[in-house]
Parts: sequence; structure tokens; C-alpha cells
Amino acid sequence: MSFSGVFAIGLSGINAFATGLEAVSNNIANTQTAGFKRARTDFSDLVTNASSGGGISGGGASAVNRQLISEQGAIARTNSATDLAVSGDGFFVVSENANGSPANEPFLFTRSGGFAAQADGTLMNDAGFFLRAAPVAADGSFAIGGLNGLETVDIDNLPSLAAPTSTITLAGNIDANAPIGASITQNLQVFDAAGAARQLAFSMTKTGASQWSGDASFTDGAQETVATGSLVFGANGLIDQAASSFPSTLTIAANAGQAIDLNITSLSHAARATQFTTATADGAASGSLTGVEITEGGRIAALFSNGLSRDIYQIALANFVNADGLDDGASSTFSLNPDAGDLSLEIPQTGRAGTIESAALEISTVDIGQEFSTLIETQRAYSANTRVITVADELWRTLTQTAA
Repeated sequence: MSFSGVFAIGLSGINAFATGLEAVSNNIANTQTAGFKRARTDFSDLVTNASSGGGISGGGASAVNRQLISEQGAIARTNSATDLAVSGDGFFVVSENANGSPANEPFLFTRSGGFAAQADGTLMNDAGFFLRAAPVAADGSFAIGGLNGLETVDIDNLPSLAAPTSTITLAGNIDANAPIGASITQNLQVFDAAGAARQLAFSMTKTGASQWSGDASFTDGAQETVATGSLVFGANGLIDQAASSFPSTLTIAANAGQAIDLNITSLSHAARATQFTTATADGAASGSLTGVEITEGGRIAALFSNGLSRDIYQIALANFVNADGLDDGASSTFSLNPDAGDLSLEIPQTGRAGTIESAALEISTVDIGQEFSTLIETQRAYSANTRVITVADELWRTLTQTAA
């Protein structure tokens, strides 16, 4: 082994442990970074050639930093419903631009789920990346068509929501002893498709011993009779459906043909005072957006002031054959790399995809105690390698001085 070889070995050790120091330093700096994945330094020896005596000639050491992307971090609770953590496998799909597409910018992957609504309703995390998800149709359907099928989540794309009345229920008793010509009226509030309230009167007039004529009419400014017919009661005191002609569906022309199911099968005809025990109409006036709710399965629902909710997006998690093969990017993001294997988008809690936890964040996987221990070991090893060079230098000086 020549003196130059000793110098080279010492220098390789310095460079290797400097690489390790870089990883430790970055880990310590990111102990509070949500979704950060710690790096580990892997060392390997360098062998130049076999010696003539049957041994080997050392070539020093090399080091490579490897980020442990697939490690699960602990889950910490927060007070924001849009803070998201993944328990299990999978990454959120994000983009740097709200209107970007995979065709003009690479989509990225992250476990940093500190998302918050911006002024325009889009969800962006602390690092400035927008959350992508599949839009959900009004009927609850959605399609995961690869990265191209994901849109930037905009919780304000449905600023208000109303529910038109679809069912009216009347139950109770009609006095069988009421005289011919007696009439009763029950007023109900119903809602059209826009959430506007309308007043509907359901009136009945006795025309025979067990028979009443009825009509349903609006009593507000846009007056309209929406149904007329007869109600015939049988000997058991219940409505004889075959003999009655009052329709079971109210069709409201003024409300764009709105259809309302009328449930009056529980009305009875007995010799006691008339009383409606149930007189209800479903539906709701237009309500404004008050917040969102995100399920463990990744469904994002908009919540409204009238008590209604509507699913608007489905989060899909990105999974890879070898997540540790992803390229490390800025701000706890990762990008595609052939070493990671094929990308698959999966609904949370299906396949390999983990569970989404709302009002929670996955904290850094860095263990500060372990990092300080590694830091001390790395510093000592670095110093030892500098000592090798110092000793080699002293031996060289001794040799050259003796030769002189």
C-alpha cells in the first residue's frame, strides 16, 4: 500500500461521513416538517485489487443517502377538517398549478396533508401544492381515469344547495261524525328546485258518509291547483285505494313539472276529533356552504347551512411497487422514477391504499434522539478519518526527511 493509497482511503472516509453528516443534518432540520421522510446513509467498502500475499488492498469507503419514503409517520390530531393524513400506503396527488395537467407539468406525490382552502375555494397544502381528486357527479358517481381524470379540489364549486320537496306525508284521523259539507284544511310549506318556499293547502270537504273530496292548491302569489279527487274510506276506517281517485303524485307545472309523492295511506276515518298527527313535507331552502367533511374512504362532502350535504370529490391515493424508488423533490414531494415501478390510483381502504384521517397530519419520521446519536458517531468517524490523513502526512514527512 503506497502513501498515496493511505491518503486516498482517508479522503474517501471523510467524503463518506460528510455525506452521512448531510443526511443527519437534513433530518434534524425537518423534525417538525409534516410528511417528511427521514434519510439513511448506507456505507460500502471499496476494494481496489487483491494483494500478492493473498489479502486485499483497501480502497476506502463510499456512502449513499437513501430516503425511507415508505416509512409510516405517527399521526397527530389537529382542529382543521382539511388537514389530512394517510395511515397505511399511498400518496396524495398534487400539482404546482391549480389548472395544470399531466400533459404540461408533472404531477407530484406527497404525504404532507396540511391542506387549507384558499380564497377561490381550492385546497392547497403548506408547501403550495394543490390537492387533486376525482369529481363526484350529483348522483354520487365518479371515475378514476388515471392522473388525467383528477381535478384540483375546489370546495367552493357548489356555493349553495337546495332540496326540492319530493314527499308529503299526512297521517292522523278525520272525524267520521263530521256533517256533510264540513271541510278541513292543512297548510304545508314546500320547496321548489331553487329552494324557494311555497305554501300549499291540502283541503277536504265531506260529500258522503265515508267520502270526502279533496284538492291541493298553492295559496301564495302563483296560485295553482295541483290535484283534485275523492277520498273514500272503507268499513275498517282506512282509505279504500281502489275506490278513491285522489292522485298519489302531485305534479306542479309552475315548478318546472316538479313531482311530489303524496303519502296519505295512514289517514283514518273514525268517530273522534279530526287531528293530523303528521303533516310534513321534505326539502330544504337554499343553504350556503359552511364547511367540508372528509371520510376515511376519501370522500369529500360539502356541508351547508340548511343541514344538507353533497359529495363533491373522491380522493385517490397513488401507490407504487417500490415507493422508496421515487425521486425526492422539494417540500416533501416525490416524482415518478422507473425504479418506483408502475403507478396505480386506488380508493382509500381498497387494495393497497391506506385510510385517510381527517383533522390529522402525519408527522416527520425523524427520531431526534436517534439522529443526535448518529450525529455523534458520524462526527467521531469523520474526525478519525482526518486523523488518518494527519498520520499519513507525518509518516511521509519522516520518510522524506530520513531519505534526505
